[in-house]
Order: sequence, then C-alpha cells, then structure tokens
Amino acid sequence: MIVHGCEFPEDRHYHVEFNVWLRRETNGVVTLGITAFGCALAGEFLSFMPKQIGAEFDAGRAVGMVEFFKTVGSVRTPISCTLIASNAKVLADPALLARDPYGEGWLVRLKPKNWDGEAGSLVSGAAIAAAFEEAMRLEDFEGNAAP
Repeated sequence: MIVHGCEFPEDRHYHVEFNVWLRRETNGVVTLGITAFGCALAGEFLSFMPKQIGAEFDAGRAVGMVEFFKTVGSVRTPISCTLIASNAKVLADPALLARDPYGEGWLVRLKPKNWDGEAGSLVSGAAIAAAFEEAMRLEDFEGNAAP
C-alpha cells in the first residue's frame, strides 16, 4: 500500500514510532529494516553501525545506529531478541537503505525471544494506512514524490 507516496508492503509488521518494519521468515528469524517513511524523513544515509552479533536486546533498545546528514539516530527493535546478522551490503553502501528499504536495504536479522507475545504491539494489515497517516500528520509530512 502507498501512503503519501511512501510504500508499506502488507506482508510486514510495523512499529510506527520507531519507523521500522519486521518480517518473520519461515525459519522464525525476524528481518528488520527502516520504513520508506523513515527514509524520507532521514534523507541521505551516510553509514549504518550495527551492534555486536550475539548481543541480546529488550524491546525498545537500539540494535544499531544510522548516520544521515548532520545527525545520528538509533535503530530500535520493538521486540526482545538476539542480533544474529547485519546486512553487509548496507554496511558497504548505506544509500541502499533509501533505494530499496524493503528488499536489499534490510538492516539486521534477529532471533526473537517472544514473537507471539510481542507481535501484537506491531501494526499490520488494514491498520497500516491509518497508523502511518497519523504519524505523517504529526510530522507535517506532505508526501514523498517518488515512492
């Protein structure tokens, strides 16, 4: 689905406040990335610095940092997890985040501790559009010309 020019694939779960998407893979691993809306807000990405592989995180903690023009921001996980992989392609080419946020631009892979218990706090399906409409309104985001 497209909201104000930003794509939100419906096969993902989203955390609106953190501006991240999550996709549970068939093996139970969760892939995490930044939403197209998050990319539009950030502008040009200069680097991604993931935390250490094997590190454990509670929900709400940073699994890495992204540096973009004039600022650095944390990438937070909305689920408790263990970091099991980071995307070498994004480490080598941070602009991949904005070019393909839902494909090759994923950030980290996580082993969830309690997916079934925590996934309910995420937005999915028909609720995606309304949740991001409100987030965009709060940010005075008028739209992205190129989805």
